Order: sequence, then structure tokens, then C-alpha cells
Amino acid sequence: MITASKNSLANVTKRINLLCQELQVEKPNFIFELTDNVTADFEIKKEANGIYIKAQEEKQLFYGATKVMQSLLVKRNYNSSYKGAIAERCVMIDMGRKFFSLAQLKQLIRSLALFQFTHLQLHFSENEGFRIESELHPEVVSKAHLKKSEVREIIAYANYFFIQVIPDFDTPGHLQKILAHYPQYQLTCFDEAGNLTKDKKALNILDPAAVKLIQDFYREYGELFAESCYFHIGADEFVDFDQIERYPTLSAYAKEKYGTEASGIEVFIEYANQTIDFVRQLGFIPRVWNDGFFRLNRSEKLSLSPDCEISYWTRWNQNMAPVETFFEKGYEVINHNDNFFYYVLGEAASYTYPTYEKISQDFTLTTYAGNQVVAEQYLLQTPQIALAIWSDIPQAKTQAEVIADVFYLQAALSQKVFAEEPLKKTDFEPLFDIWQQSLKVE
Repeated sequence: MITASKNSLANVTKRINLLCQELQVEKPNFIFELTDNVTADFEIKKEANGIYIKAQEEKQLFYGATKVMQSLLVKRNYNSSYKGAIAERCVMIDMGRKFFSLAQLKQLIRSLALFQFTHLQLHFSENEGFRIESELHPEVVSKAHLKKSEVREIIAYANYFFIQVIPDFDTPGHLQKILAHYPQYQLTCFDEAGNLTKDKKALNILDPAAVKLIQDFYREYGELFAESCYFHIGADEFVDFDQIERYPTLSAYAKEKYGTEASGIEVFIEYANQTIDFVRQLGFIPRVWNDGFFRLNRSEKLSLSPDCEISYWTRWNQNMAPVETFFEKGYEVINHNDNFFYYVLGEAASYTYPTYEKISQDFTLTTYAGNQVVAEQYLLQTPQIALAIWSDIPQAKTQAEVIADVFYLQAALSQKVFAEEPLKKTDFEPLFDIWQQSLKVE
């Protein structure tokens, strides 16, 4: 039996009041009830004296209230109950390649709240930029960046709307901005002409000092994001995994340690496992991208740790493991389907901008990247579904244009998760206009 205190119900009311105040809309007369006598995420019933919302948790009462607000503003009838087929809904934003201000990130958080999203993932380090203040290594930080005080403000603002912020620091690849200051930690490789050179983006994971440098960053940002449950450690696109022989130190070490049949990918997996353990000890559940693990053309002498979750984003290369491989091995798998959910600035790397219509009409919750359709049972191993904003060509759009574009993608995905009949995109325009007017200059 859930005992609802007046404080807990008042807490939800305060959060809804703030959202209504920020959006400058009238708050419906909500009557909240915490109870274990509901099987859905939340139940809604309109009575003469107000709109009753029942749920087992405060956050579900909040999501129920925002669902009602959204429905009223787009003139849609709301259901009597809602149950999200996937518990967590996320937007990842690449602020490493392109700076996003405090004001724009708060604007994004308001749309996340309107569409019952639960997480915001900040990808703050990339080859082209490093966007959060560092007290340990200020030399790597880009001129345009967020102060730690601003990040704390973002975390608090998101948490107020029951949205958790996920830190995303991608290693051992994607490190050109950091390694420009530490060239001694760049990985040795053969160039196309067969000459030994340095890979400016890849960490020499065989050098303990290089690994310690990266652990310094994880420790520093682990403290900053201490309230978060997850920490995304990347582990994608470290090197060309089909040409790992171009990295002689990896191959030599792997053969010495794991036997002559080892290819070198074992060293990468060893680093990933070490980082997973390190981040777990900091108190987080680590997440990694899928592309480097259980590859079909590599006989791995070492396997990925089971103590992480998989962000499955692509199978553009058929040597990448099918998504069912991860499910069958017992991993929790986040659906980052790049065919539907990758918003890549400038439509780089042959991507086209995702649309409200494409998600609404063609996507199903069991569809993963590469049109891999999995059994319904695997939704039980899918804790999260996620849109991703990648800033490959940062000048292609302004901050405001990017944040505005993904508003409608959130609308489409929310309808999918809650099994709602999709509206026309134009039906959301009144809500979009209200949301747009909430942008403030911080």
C-alpha cells in the first residue's frame, strides 16, 4: 500500500505549476493520487471538480499531467490510462561539435517534459570540441563551453521535471580535442602508404599514463553528474575495426597476451571492460555503443563485460553484430535506431533529416537499425528509446533551429511509445507556438 503524503502531492503540483508558468498556459485543476491500485503508468479521469490522475510514483503523476496538458493544447481527447511500452525516453545532444547554450538546453528540457521524456544525454566531448568546464584539465576546454555552475543548473532544472541528465564522454576514440594537448598519448598506426604515424583521434590504450588521464576526466565528471544513474562511455569508432592490423602495437600486445590467433581487438575490449569497471565504481551504470563488439569477422579472445548496457545505433557494416546477439547474451539494449532517430546536422555521412511523418508512419518499437525487427519479448530488455542530435556540420543550422526541429520528433516518438493514434504534424503547431514563446535569454 502506497501512503501518499501531502508533501509528495504538493511536490508534483509545484512542478506542474512551474511548467505552466514557463509556458504561460493555464493549469488545469489536477487532483493527484498516489496509489498501488493502478496497473498502467497513470490513469486519468475527468470529474466535475477536476481532472483526477492516479499513479504509483510522483513522476508518473507528472507525466500524466503533462499528457493531459498536451492533449488539451492540441485539442485531442486523452485516454483513461496510459502505459509506455518502453520505460525511458531520451534525447541525446552532441554539444561537443556544436555549443548549445544554457537557454537552449532549458528550452529542450521543456519540450522533453511536454512529451513525457525521461532523460537528456549530454555528449560534451568530441574531436572538434570539449564543452564543459574542467578544473583538472582546463587546457582542453573549448572557448564556448558551459560552466559547471550552468551544468548544475541544467541538472536541477531537468530533475524538477523528472528528467535525468546522462553524461556522455566518449573514449578511447573521438579524442582529438584532448589529444591535441597530449600528443604523446596518441595511438601509433600505419598510414595508407605504409608509414608509421599517429592517429590524432585515438588513445594509446596500452599506455597507463594515457588511461589515467582519461580516468581523471571520468572521475571529475562523475562528481559533477553524481545524481545520474547512467554514464555513457562511448567505445565506438575507436579505429577501423576491419583494419585493426594497421595498429601494430595493438596486434603485437594481443598476440602476446591472448595467443597468435588474437587480432588486436582484444586490447580495445580490455580497455572498454576496464573503463566499465571504473565507471561502475564511481556509482554509475555504464553504457556503450554497439559497433565494436561481437563483430562477425573477428574471433574475439576476450568478450565485453556483462556489466554495461548497449546503445544499438547502427549496422551499416555487416560485420557488426546483429542486435539479437546482444539480447541473446542478456544485455539491456537502448534503441538508438539511426535510420529513424539520427538527426545529423548538414545531413552528413549520407544521413537525411528524420521526420515526424517517417517515425509516425514507418517505425515500430521492435525495429532496430538496419531494419532489424526483433521479437516482442525483447522489449523487456529495452529500457530506453532515444533520439540523437549529431552536430557533424555544426554551421548547417543554428542552435534554435536544431532544438525546434526535434520538437516534432519527440511528439512522434511519444505517440509510438504510448500507443496513441498519430495526429497530423500540423495538429501540434499550436503547442509548438506556445513552447517556442517560452524561450528565455539566460
